Parts: sequence; C-alpha cells; structure tokens
Amino acid sequence: MENKDYITHYQKDAELFSYFEEYKYEKDFNSRLHSFIKTFIKGKNNKILDIGSGGGWSVEIIDENNSLFLMDLSLKNLSEIKRNHKDRGFYIQGDALRLPFKNNSFNYIIISEVLEHINKPELIIKEAYRVLSEKGKIIITTPYEEKIKYYLCIHCNNITPANAHLHSFSIESFRRLCYELGYNNIEYYKFGNKLWTITRISYFLRFLPFWLWRAKDKVLNFILNKPNTLVVIIKK
Repeated sequence: MENKDYITHYQKDAELFSYFEEYKYEKDFNSRLHSFIKTFIKGKNNKILDIGSGGGWSVEIIDENNSLFLMDLSLKNLSEIKRNHKDRGFYIQGDALRLPFKNNSFNYIIISEVLEHINKPELIIKEAYRVLSEKGKIIITTPYEEKIKYYLCIHCNNITPANAHLHSFSIESFRRLCYELGYNNIEYYKFGNKLWTITRISYFLRFLPFWLWRAKDKVLNFILNKPNTLVVIIKK
C-alpha cells in the first residue's frame, strides 16, 4: 500500500469507525499496555510526540508537567481528542513519513500500533529517529507474529489485509530492520499472551495490580511463547 493510498484508507476508516470505543476485553489489555509504555517515560518537562494518536489514550498517561504533541492523519480523531480532554496537549494533523519538526525535537516518541499499517515502516522509524533528541527514546508497540488475514474491503471492494495490517513482526525481523537502519541501542519486550486474548483471562484478572499482572504475563510467555505484542525501545 503506497503512502497516498494509506492516507486515504485511514481517513475513510476514521470517518466510518470510532477509535474511541473499545470492547471490554480490549480495554483491559490496552490499559495494561499503556501502563507498560508509561514505565519508560521518566522525569518532567519532557517533549513527547505520539505518532498515530488514534483515540488519544496518551493524554491519560502522560503527566501534565510534560509537553505532549499528538499527531494523526485524521482531523476527526484529533478534534475528538481535543473535545474530550479540553485542549490538553498540542494537536497536529500530518503524515508520519514527513514529520513537521526540526531535528532533535523530542525526548520521547510513541509509535503504538502504527508500523504494521505502513508499507515501509523503516521510513517512519528513520523519521522519528531524526526528530528524537540525544538520550531520547522511541517507544514502539506492534502485534507480535500476527497471522495476517485478508477480507473484502468496504472502501474499495478489493481483497485487503484485515485491520489494514500489512506487516507482522518478531524480535528477529525487527532486529534486522533496525540493523539495516544502523540502530543497535535497542531493547525488546514480549507483552501479553495470545492465551489471555483467546480465553479472556486478562479481563477476569483486571483487578490485579500492574506489577503482579506483568509478573504472571512474563511467566506465561516463558512457558507458552505466544506473545500478543512486541514492545521495542530504540535509544539515541
């Protein structure tokens, strides 16, 4: 999917579907994932960029002492976030392949559930790295070894990947991608487990504190190596 087609497809999705509604099972897992992302953001007075801000969940986890920039292709999504959170943050409609920022602008950059949608994900990573400040971090999440399925698209009536997911990543494939970009200061984490998703166990454990849930998650991924999400931290 070329960049132009991706933009058109996403904007149509944003008009037809709500990124602000979550099923109860998804909501619990997403909350856990967002809590994990938050553990990598340290200190105050940081400039943080959320690329592909979707439903605007980053507004809820980022401390107000930090400056948060939310960027999305969809003006509708950004307007909804702004309305829900009373102007908390800065809102930019734009393309992640051409970030409208100077070099070394941000301490942290979040790219959550975005790369799997992009024809050439390495271009977004490269552009994010350009605007990342020294000692900054890019925090990436993406489905882990997802089996991509194909369906009839409601927009174009053609066979297209489900959820517009073009790529599936493992630690090995992501490591190769970063090696080709020349990045080697990287951490990888397996998060969640497909067993949580299939059995809905995660929903019934939603009252556990995050540290205990995460400990159980690590054990399960050690025993049954079927992670739900790959979390990648690229350091500059």
